Amino acid sequence: MAATRADVARAAGVSPSTVTYVLTGQRSTRSSTRERVMRAVRELDYHPNTAARSLASPVLRTVGVLFRRQRSTIDANDLDYVDGVRRALAPSGIQVVIPVMAASTPLIELRSLVRSGALGGVVLMDVADGDDREAMLLEEKVPTVLIGSSDRAGGAPGIDADFAQMARAGVEHLSELGHRRIVALMRETVSDDAHARQDQAHELLRAAQDLEVEVLVRQVPEAALAGAEIVEAEGLIEGCSAVLSNNPAAVLGLACAAQAHGLSVPADLSVLTLGISQDSGHPAEAFSELSVDREAMGAEAGSLLLRCLRGEPGPSQPRRLMPAVLTDRGTTARRQE
Repeated sequence: MAATRADVARAAGVSPSTVTYVLTGQRSTRSSTRERVMRAVRELDYHPNTAARSLASPVLRTVGVLFRRQRSTIDANDLDYVDGVRRALAPSGIQVVIPVMAASTPLIELRSLVRSGALGGVVLMDVADGDDREAMLLEEKVPTVLIGSSDRAGGAPGIDADFAQMARAGVEHLSELGHRRIVALMRETVSDDAHARQDQAHELLRAAQDLEVEVLVRQVPEAALAGAEIVEAEGLIEGCSAVLSNNPAAVLGLACAAQAHGLSVPADLSVLTLGISQDSGHPAEAFSELSVDREAMGAEAGSLLLRCLRGEPGPSQPRRLMPAVLTDRGTTARRQE
């Protein structure tokens, strides 16, 4: 039989309400008391009912949006998803936080955070195949929703971009403008195993084959210099005339290098980004983009998580795909012969 709060209280020699105060932080407690309670929690392997408490507690109503620490940055595009989650959950009085885990022991810290009762539910970002965070959260019975896909049978429900549609739309758009050789300037996946990173490059190559367009995939670090290196005095490397990119830093470096060589976007080379925005508020610094509505996707994930927290039936489909839409900011044009 699973341990209860009363069992923890008896083992620690405190009242059940004190156990709640230690686990939730609702009131300050002495360090010696906290140590006794947490020792009892560990020894009894006590698992708080986070789903029920997140809705029942007038104080602790918190959902975490979890990014991977292997990411070099969390940028404005990422925060669009968080804003969407917040939009869906705020009317129910649920706060949204972004916990930061140590890079060396993220699972240990996440498990400790979950068992402390600090998180009533989780939205997972940067989801990888067979994501170990998802496995742990399901084991701990924490309501979890994915923005992405782990391909886990019977895993958490989620919402994802339709990368096949996005890739085809991007290659098709440039192909219709006469571009037959395209550089795909992508984030490198050596240290980032997020499913989305793998999917985008794979789907671009498949779309290129279907549309009889040559796409050269270059996976590079998120650094301006990496983008600059694919630009030469006469244009893009290997006779390419257009760029598709999901790498925000590299695509900015590419644009700066083009300007330094006296090349113009889009007269000399076209640039189309995938799933990222580079709109700083100045039209001249924004690129045409194929992207899902990130805030809407976050809101969908938040609404789905709220259903999980309320114990409502899950969706008929475990993963919903959202299509990308083209925002034309004038950085693609017909290829000059």
